[in-house]
Amino acid sequence: MVKDPAFFEREKIEISKEFLVVFDEIHKFSRWKNYLKGTFDQFHEDFSFLVTGSGRLDIFKRGGDSLLGRYFQLPLFPLTLGELKGRMPSWEEFARHCQDPHAVENGDEYAALFAFGGFPEPLQRGSRTFYRRWFEERKKLVIREDIRDATNIREISLVETLSHFIPGKIGSPFSLNSLREDLKVAHDTLKEWVITLEQFYYLFHITPMSKSIKRALRKEPKVYLYDIGEINDEGARFENFVALHLHKAVSLWSALGEGPVSLHYVRDLEKREVDFVLLKDRKPFCLIECKLSDITPSPVLHYFQDSLQIPLAFQLVHTPGVCFRRKTASGALWVLSANRFLAALP
Repeated sequence: MVKDPAFFEREKIEISKEFLVVFDEIHKFSRWKNYLKGTFDQFHEDFSFLVTGSGRLDIFKRGGDSLLGRYFQLPLFPLTLGELKGRMPSWEEFARHCQDPHAVENGDEYAALFAFGGFPEPLQRGSRTFYRRWFEERKKLVIREDIRDATNIREISLVETLSHFIPGKIGSPFSLNSLREDLKVAHDTLKEWVITLEQFYYLFHITPMSKSIKRALRKEPKVYLYDIGEINDEGARFENFVALHLHKAVSLWSALGEGPVSLHYVRDLEKREVDFVLLKDRKPFCLIECKLSDITPSPVLHYFQDSLQIPLAFQLVHTPGVCFRRKTASGALWVLSANRFLAALP
């Protein structure tokens, strides 16, 4: 279309109804923002436009000629249990269905996602051998090509080394100082590398909730990976698996205008911690704790639910066939198989 400026004029005459025009990796064209802005302004009444790309698109859309007011951004995440089931529940639907004691088990889809992650090709193939080969190629593409080409980072090999440390940090507050000592780089440099890895959808982070918590931990976030296959520890892998489902749901609800919805974790200076807390309209809605097989309600989960007056608490277990409820002073505490709860999310 760049080589054929008359494309839209010609197609406009030939079509009888609006149809979709897809631009993939358009940021590889040096003047893409001006081109896209001009094309949209002239033809938006006759065409719908979908622009897709890698993390580089987020980087390159900053600065220069603004596209503000001409688009809505929707992140594209790995597949999750609800999406495999063909569901796109709103926040209100989730709030109802997450407490459904009659929700069916989703064993096969859940097991496949936990084994191979949510990226379509390795999930569809269902082969560990294929996954390992695919994983190496994806990581090489993200770090040694996408990040190298889009940033001024010279020490790409150290960024790659950093990525090898991160799977061992899943589930714990993420300390840049400890990694700085391992990599022998400045704190600000390391912080920039972590931000870059997040911009290119290698990892994401959640921050601690500190409001209304006495002696709350206020600084360190926790980081998680978009590809859980890199995590060897099963407990950390399970927590990351749940985190990814929640992160995707919160991001989609926010992008679709159902916010403000946010995801955090809870930890105080006595090291009492609950893995996740969902906030709606800046108020805690539910606490979520991850356990591989322990179905005894967590005392810490109970403590934070009562002290923060949160109506719902969930202890999610990797074990199938678990579903029971305990009444608490603040509401209800559920112990639930993750394959039931996660299917209520988009």
